[in-house]
Amino acid sequence: VGSMGRVLLAESDHRLCLAMRLFLEQDASLGVVGEADHAESLLAQACLHPPDLVLMDWNLKGLRPIQLLEALRECCPAASVVVTSVSAENRDQALASGADAFLLKNLPPDEFLASVHTILTERDRQ
Repeated sequence: VGSMGRVLLAESDHRLCLAMRLFLEQDASLGVVGEADHAESLLAQACLHPPDLVLMDWNLKGLRPIQLLEALRECCPAASVVVTSVSAENRDQALASGADAFLLKNLPPDEFLASVHTILTERDRQ
């Protein structure tokens, strides 16, 4: 996969997941390596093939988001975990719970993509 950013999408809304995948894949430097619509599937995939970046729906079915973040940190500590939500009120809790970043799902696709790049660039510098 080389220097391509490997992205694991965890999104409970199938239409939104598809839309996110489509615009992420238009970027040659990103590759969607998996999709999960619930916490157990996300953890199974992330532990088996650790991605560079996890885009995690704050309201993903399964574990509570705080437990899910802790489990992700254990199984793929090098991955950047970005919490996505439609509600800005979740930002502080997500960041306090160990997320590397927080993105609103209703950002324009180009802004969302720019944010993903910034997060991956910061990760590579560490």
